[in-house]
Amino acid sequence: MTSMKISTTEELLAVLPHQLGYQLTDSVAILMVTDKIVGPVARTDIPDERDVEDAAADVLASLLRVQPQSALLVGYESVPGESRSLMHALHAGLRRADVGIIDHVTVRDGRWWGWCCRPGDSLNGVLREHLNGHPMADDAAVPAVAEFIARGSAPLPGRGALHDLVTEDPLVSGGVGDSLENLWDDVVARIDPEGVMEVPTDDVEKLGLADDLADARARAADWIGQVDRAARLWARVLAPEGERGDTFEVSDGDVALMVRSLVNKAWRDSLIAWLCPVMFPLDMVDEASQELLMAAAPEGPATSRERSETVLRRLLQLARRVPDEWSHETAAICTVCACVAWGIGNGSTAGDAVTRALRAEPGYILAGYVARMVEYQLRPQHQWSDVESWPQAS
Repeated sequence: MTSMKISTTEELLAVLPHQLGYQLTDSVAILMVTDKIVGPVARTDIPDERDVEDAAADVLASLLRVQPQSALLVGYESVPGESRSLMHALHAGLRRADVGIIDHVTVRDGRWWGWCCRPGDSLNGVLREHLNGHPMADDAAVPAVAEFIARGSAPLPGRGALHDLVTEDPLVSGGVGDSLENLWDDVVARIDPEGVMEVPTDDVEKLGLADDLADARARAADWIGQVDRAARLWARVLAPEGERGDTFEVSDGDVALMVRSLVNKAWRDSLIAWLCPVMFPLDMVDEASQELLMAAAPEGPATSRERSETVLRRLLQLARRVPDEWSHETAAICTVCACVAWGIGNGSTAGDAVTRALRAEPGYILAGYVARMVEYQLRPQHQWSDVESWPQAS
C-alpha cells in the first residue's frame, strides 16, 4: 500500500497505471482504499458475456479478503458498453459486502465518464452536457503521479510487456546456460564421480549401489551447505542507485554463480530478508549469512520501498537471463523475484514470477507459499514503517 494525497477521481485514474506498472486496456480494475491509504489493485480482462458472473465472483472472492473500506471501479473499453455487465456485477458484489464505491468510471479513447456524468445515482445513461466525458489528466498535473515518476516509474504499454519482464529472453540466456553447465560438471565430478545418482531407482538395489547412492547424496547435502554464496555479487543487487541512475551489470558467469547459490535455502531466505524485509524479518537471518552480507554490502539491507523497487528491477534482469531448462535455478530466482514484488505491492509481477517458478519446478515449496499469498491477497505481516525500528536495519 502507498500513502499519498489523492482527492479526485481524475487523480486516481492517473495513478492506476503506475500502481500496476502498465497501461490498461479491455479490462476492469478495482483500486482499493483503506484508512485513506491507496492499496492493492485487482484487475481482470473483460470476459465473454456468458462468463461475466463467474468472472465477477472470482474477482470478488479475492479482493474482499483485503477487506477494503472503499473502492474505485474502472472499466477500460475499446468498444462502448463492453465492460458494463462486469462493472455492474462487481459493483453489486462490493455493495453487498458494505464496501463504499468511490466512483464507477468508464475509460475509452483517452476520456472518462464517472458518476458526475450520469443522471442521479444511476450507473447507466449520460447527461447531455457530459456526452463527451472528461479528458484523462496530464501526468505532469497530478502531484501523486510526479512522486511515482521521481522514483523511476514508467508504465509499460500493456499487460503482455509486464509479463515479459520475468520471462526467459533467449537472446541473453544462452551464455548463462553454458556457465551453469560448466558449474554443474564441476559439482558432479565432486559429489558423484561414478554417476550413481543417474542410475534409475529400480536398478539401484539390483546393482548393489544403495550404499554408494547414500554416500553421493550425503556429499550433495554437504556441498549445498558449503556452496559459494556469491555475497560480493549479491551486494551489487543491494547497492543503492548512483546519481546517474542504475548501472547494474553482471557477467554470464556471475549470474550462474548467483542463481546457483540459491540452492542453499538458508542463504536464499536470508537474501530475501535483506532484499525485502517486510517479507522475511531481518531477525531470521542466520549468523553466517549476516556476516557475509554485512561484509559484502556495508550499506545494509533494503530498508525502504524505494530501495526494494531498485532491487526488483535488478532481480528481473537476472531472471530473464536464466534458461528455463535449468529448472531449479529458474524456480529459485523467480521465487525471490516474487517475494520482493509482493513485498512492495507489485502483485502482477509477483504472480507472473511465481507462475514461472512453479512451471519450472512444480514442487518448489516457497513458490507454492507465495502463490497462495497472491491468490488469497495475503499481505505481508509487516509494513515498511516497521522496518526502520528493527535493530538490524540501522
